[in-house]
Amino acid sequence: MLFSEITPFVRYARYLNLSGNSYYDEVVGLDARLFYCINGYSKIKISDTEYEMSTGDLLIICAGIPYHILTPEHSVSYIAINFDYSQNAARQTIPIKPVLPEEFKKCLLVDKTIVEEPAILQDILYVKNFEALQKRLSLLVREYTQKLLYHEQKCSHLLAECITDCLRYRELGSTSLEKESSHRILAYIHEHYAENLTNHSVGQEFGYHANYVSALMKRITGMPLHRYVIHIRLMNAASLLENTNLSIGEIALACGFCDIAYFSGYFKKHFGITPSHYRNV
Repeated sequence: MLFSEITPFVRYARYLNLSGNSYYDEVVGLDARLFYCINGYSKIKISDTEYEMSTGDLLIICAGIPYHILTPEHSVSYIAINFDYSQNAARQTIPIKPVLPEEFKKCLLVDKTIVEEPAILQDILYVKNFEALQKRLSLLVREYTQKLLYHEQKCSHLLAECITDCLRYRELGSTSLEKESSHRILAYIHEHYAENLTNHSVGQEFGYHANYVSALMKRITGMPLHRYVIHIRLMNAASLLENTNLSIGEIALACGFCDIAYFSGYFKKHFGITPSHYRNV
């Protein structure tokens, strides 16, 4: 299963408050586990690695991986969620108790669906300082607790959004400089998409090396610059086909395509139909 296909099932969502008197054994979850630190400081140990958990930190542990919530020196509060990445075992709505490592067998896993891409969801997703996520996760806990009509669907959508945001946050970087670079470059591309944009020309505009622009575009959009520009051109072309009386040739030129045949080929590959057919649908 690809990440684009996930439909998370939230089996259990709650607030988890720990103190210096709390103690947990090392266990293995039979479904995936999400821990988000609301306040305080603690650690969660996985294998030989201790993941520091302070306000805004998030840890998602794939089903079948042993973990150990270490006793904090002071109080710490988490949002804790047990979930599957699919709805295959949605009938099992009762929280499923983890097992000790020596008792674990793969056949005990609740949902054996594997998220093939990104591969990190088969293991551990760790994100630091993502305080903006708390509001949405708190809403998820409220939906789960109140159990209003369609709360299952609401919880699923909220968790999918949270995981998406975590992956994006992790890939894009958390520094203000990196974010500013991304916003400025994307805004420039959307304004100048009809021009002959290259990694070199965009880099010159902002004082960046072409290799930096290439790597940044791949990281923030998943596409090289050329393919992203084609995508923006096609989206604008489709809008012009719907909302103007411009000829197809005029639209092609306005959106940066060198001729109608070149434009029509890309358009049909993307939308599955020709520009003229799209206009008449």
